Amino acid sequence: MNYPIKSGRILLRPMAVSDAPRVYAYRNEPAVARFQGWTPETVTEVEDHALNMQAWGNDIAGRCIQLVIEQQENLAIGVMGDMAFSLDTETKAQAELGIAVDPAFQKQGFAHEAVTGLVSALFDQLKLHRIHVSIDPANRASRMLFERVGFRLEGHLRKSVYFKGAWCDDIVMAVLGEEWGE
Repeated sequence: MNYPIKSGRILLRPMAVSDAPRVYAYRNEPAVARFQGWTPETVTEVEDHALNMQAWGNDIAGRCIQLVIEQQENLAIGVMGDMAFSLDTETKAQAELGIAVDPAFQKQGFAHEAVTGLVSALFDQLKLHRIHVSIDPANRASRMLFERVGFRLEGHLRKSVYFKGAWCDDIVMAVLGEEWGE
């Protein structure tokens, strides 16, 4: 992938060790952590993930690649959130996405720009066939975000995910490369 990925007012770049305190802080905000599969227990855990990503280089299939979201025009604001993607290991033609945004930067269009930018880059640069997300049905904001971007509902699976000590429903939404930009 070519970084940074620019989209509207934001840019996406691989998470660095220096981003760890910010990423740790907003990912541990209750409103963010509620729906996130990764809630780091320490700043060191985030630093270690950033170091691991550097070591992986281009060997990214099956690994969680964390990209931070920043404003292009005001880098002094710092990290506003992050997106993650993971390529399937068999075909390397599909990816799953995730997003976490600091509550201070929600409802301002930054998430829409980040998702649009990453999905476009994954289709354009990696020539993916399909990109999907897995969303807790209670996370209306995320579902609405992905609908606006162009993802379609593929299914609602009842109590299919064991998450944070309970069986939860899961919504799967996706977009195909051939559909993107229609």
